Amino acid sequence: AFTATTNAQVQVIPPFSLPPPLITPAVLKPTPGSNNIDTASLVAIPPLWLNELQAQNTIGIADAAGEREPWLELYNAGTNTLSLDTYYLADNYDTNLAQWPFPAGATIAPGQFQIIWADGEPGETVGGELHTSFRLAAGSGTVALVRVVGGQPQVLDYLTYNAGPGFTYGDYPDGQPFNSVTMRDATPGSTNIARPFNLYINEW
Repeated sequence: AFTATTNAQVQVIPPFSLPPPLITPAVLKPTPGSNNIDTASLVAIPPLWLNELQAQNTIGIADAAGEREPWLELYNAGTNTLSLDTYYLADNYDTNLAQWPFPAGATIAPGQFQIIWADGEPGETVGGELHTSFRLAAGSGTVALVRVVGGQPQVLDYLTYNAGPGFTYGDYPDGQPFNSVTMRDATPGSTNIARPFNLYINEW
């Protein structure tokens, strides 16, 4: 029953397997009780996150055409500018991970919160205002940040959201994979704010 392979590179296929399965054979010759003789180098994972999204933008920001459309926010938590040339966004986790490629030459600066319009209107992409070929589903849905390494797509980050009109969904605090919440206060282009609880005057 001994399997003569071990695995190194990981691929996350959310939300079906957390922690992710180890799927890529790296060590070909097992060496129990002695030094490993095979090694594998892994491509570094950048500190790039899907930080916030708003699928039903009813009273929020507008794009260059003056339209309130669904949007999502990328956050570069690192100290270096990242090239997005081999990165993609998708509204799924498995069927078409390379659904929308970032335009050639696209970058994100260190510490930047970058807005991308997920409105299904790619023809409105002008300069630094990016519009995806897919539209975020209203109410609930999924979105994935993907890169290609060795010809294979890898999910770097994802959000499975359920948020009503005017609400946003994302990371709190910014840039981490453990705590995603529905937020009443939309903060496109800046750090996320999550109230510890919602308190209302209910009747008077």
